Amino acid sequence: MDNNTINQAINLIDKSRNILLLTHAKADCDGLGAILATYLALKELGKDVTAVTNDPTPENLEFLPSISIVKNSLASAKDFIISLDTTKTPLSKIKYNLEGNRVNIIVTPKNGTFSKEDVTFAQGTNKFDLIISMDAGNLEHLGPIYDQNSELFFETPIINIDHHASNTDFGQVNMVDVVAASTTEVLYHVLIAMEKKYDKKLITEDIATLLLAGIITDTGSFQHANTSPKSMEVSAKLLDMGARQQEIIKNIYKTKKLSTLKLWGIVLSKVQVDPMHRMVWSTISKDDIQEADAEPDESEGIIDDLLSNAPGAEVIMLIKENKKENYISVSMRSTTNAVDVGKICAEMGGGGHVRAAGYKVRDGKAFDQVVSEILQKVREYQVKRLNIHTEDVETRNLASKDEGPKKPEEAPKPEKPEDKPATSGDKQSEKKSTYLEFKSPEENRKPKRKKRPPRKKKPRQEQPQPKQPEKPVEPLVPEEPKQEAPAPKPEEKPQPEQPSGQQPETPPPPPTEEAPSEQPPTRTPPPPEQM
Repeated sequence: MDNNTINQAINLIDKSRNILLLTHAKADCDGLGAILATYLALKELGKDVTAVTNDPTPENLEFLPSISIVKNSLASAKDFIISLDTTKTPLSKIKYNLEGNRVNIIVTPKNGTFSKEDVTFAQGTNKFDLIISMDAGNLEHLGPIYDQNSELFFETPIINIDHHASNTDFGQVNMVDVVAASTTEVLYHVLIAMEKKYDKKLITEDIATLLLAGIITDTGSFQHANTSPKSMEVSAKLLDMGARQQEIIKNIYKTKKLSTLKLWGIVLSKVQVDPMHRMVWSTISKDDIQEADAEPDESEGIIDDLLSNAPGAEVIMLIKENKKENYISVSMRSTTNAVDVGKICAEMGGGGHVRAAGYKVRDGKAFDQVVSEILQKVREYQVKRLNIHTEDVETRNLASKDEGPKKPEEAPKPEKPEDKPATSGDKQSEKKSTYLEFKSPEENRKPKRKKRPPRKKKPRQEQPQPKQPEKPVEPLVPEEPKQEAPAPKPEEKPQPEQPSGQQPETPPPPPTEEAPSEQPPTRTPPPPEQM
């Protein structure tokens, strides 16, 4: 994004008085952070600013500074607005009923009463000088705001600020930086340029926090592949400007409702894997949301925090049914630049980045049909990319038993388990025969443990070898008669009767000679002769 584009945008802002800020439907932290930061900066310049989103703010984003200024609807020129001042009398509830051609609006206070003076009337208007769209790839992504006020977008100049590669450049000025990690990163450079033009500090601690929140969430706390040196540099500068990083981390990553945890558990229990096509996916039906007593938006983050951690997966998908708004959303992630999920989603009517994208289905299709269609779409994509043959797909379940063309590549791996458990091992062998080693490190260790027992048995077989030293003892068997010789030794006791008292020293040598002289005890006199 060059400086000329930034200058064009600043000139449009400078000429405008009444400015409308918008972001995509189901706004996330990046979109909300961008419109809030722009709102505070333009207010500082004395502009009349209106920030609108289609949906209520998610609970985990209510910590964002000045979030209360965001409206959930855009007043049309056809609208007739009835306003009630609740300063003195708090409001309890409001309802309406129809009586023929008459509409009765019933307002109930918590205490006290309302009077006619508390009510005012006005005609709706949408006379804006400028529209600034944040983090939206096209006008349709703005949702009902665009659908219900399409004429406004053809009559009013639009500044388009985004970082998605699928952006359609629908504005008069398009500040689209596909290298940026988030829309707030793009906006940072715009605000810096505005500070120089107006010679005024615009990035306060609140604005710095809003900009940093967008970068942190879109980079997964700097874990995603879109984290760049530039985004790290901008983040460091925002911290110097007073951005409250720990406040962001606490509310985004360390605070989860019980219903959210239950929903995440259900999603994980339904995870499915296709090793051949390197896919992992899970689904969230309306029944799952009811079972967890959760809201549809509570599933946000699970695809990045949990599903993307599946080892070996290249495509991760979460298909969610939103019964309240009657659509089905598909979120996709890839773990490699070789898989362009943005292209896949664009063909399905959505868009996004190479490694993060999504789309919505609003044509009333059944949930199971949508799931089947996207799985088939991704499989076809992977078949072409990985050059998977149809024969391989058809014989995938038999590949562990029959010879396959790619088994030799996996021969050095734990293919040796030709053990008896053929039935239970079939599932493992399927994994070994596929193109993807879809195993955890623990599973890879198991076959090694199977090899170790036979190695341990070999040293155990060598244990009988130490018995061999006992065999040399066998030649001592002839000594058994020598052991019988000590029996006659008591006959030699009369020898000490001789007066030779010095002979006790001689007894040690005679036992060696006594062995041959055991039979003739009469030969006892020769030894004294030798003496």
